[in-house]
Amino acid sequence: MSPSTKRRGQSIAGWAPTTSRSQYDEEELEFWLNREVSLIQNLLEEQGEMTRDAIGEALGCKYWGPLRFRQALKAGVERGAFRKLDGKRYGPA
Repeated sequence: MSPSTKRRGQSIAGWAPTTSRSQYDEEELEFWLNREVSLIQNLLEEQGEMTRDAIGEALGCKYWGPLRFRQALKAGVERGAFRKLDGKRYGPA
């Protein structure tokens, strides 16, 4: 068999075992996002202006899951729950 007629197996270059969609439904995801935005909002109302890192440390955001903290900060600013100040600082609305 010449190299040009040789059949090749399926390549695994584009395959990854973790690309499947989460089993959570949209309603549940919205519930958790609302909760996380509320936690950040309450913290900022109690403590005043804080850096992104300080908020994350105070709330234990590293345990929330990938990108959840970033999404909660973005959603909170968009909803007017709190505001983004210069750089990486956030403050109450």
